Amino acid sequence: MVDLKPHIIIQARLGSTRLPEKVMRKINGQPMIGLQIERLKKTNFPIILATSVASENDGLAEYAESLDVKVFRGSEENVLDRYYQAAKTFGAKHIIRITGDNPLVDPFFITKQLKSLKIDEQRYYLFDGSNKKLPIGMAFEMFPFSLLEEACNKANSIYEKEHVTPYMHQNYPGNIVKYNFSNLTDNYKFRLTVDTESDFKLMQELIVNFKSQNKSLEEIIKILDENPELTKINQSVYQKKWDE
Repeated sequence: MVDLKPHIIIQARLGSTRLPEKVMRKINGQPMIGLQIERLKKTNFPIILATSVASENDGLAEYAESLDVKVFRGSEENVLDRYYQAAKTFGAKHIIRITGDNPLVDPFFITKQLKSLKIDEQRYYLFDGSNKKLPIGMAFEMFPFSLLEEACNKANSIYEKEHVTPYMHQNYPGNIVKYNFSNLTDNYKFRLTVDTESDFKLMQELIVNFKSQNKSLEEIIKILDENPELTKINQSVYQKKWDE
């Protein structure tokens, strides 16, 4: 069994095309990225922010450092290289990938999945699988540094360089062992990522009125089930796919 001592690497920048500067937008006086970091600290795993060298990210980097998060700044366009260099700089052997637009990722879901997992392969990739069941914005990915390095060295297309994990997700070399999350019920209909104004409005409702930043995945799903008007806020938002 592989000894898992992962680093969490959060991928975030302020140059989003759909909702610029979203990760620094405040809810209850705190930037979204801060809410996410405070949640993820409950895993007790080291946290790294991977952002770009663009000057617009200066405030984001300074804010993350004020929360005792290590920061790496790399390429604006080549996200895969930025992510790889962040892992290399801070000596991450296993990596949990999180994106900054998913503030309610559940730290206890992460730790429970890792405890229930028996990874006995060096070339592994843990993700939510092709039959997605988690609400959009509540998943994570995990993989070893060696695979990230391999992906970075072999990436040729813009698609691979922009999205970090296609090499693993598509199993390009053919010998990566995929692991999926266990014991899930189907709640993929819920959207808990922030890409648009309506997504942000839902997140505000969940945090301001329901204190969802302090709740588990199961508790948040229960809130959405019992308050169907919430899901109507962003039900028309189209989820962009990797290959579009």
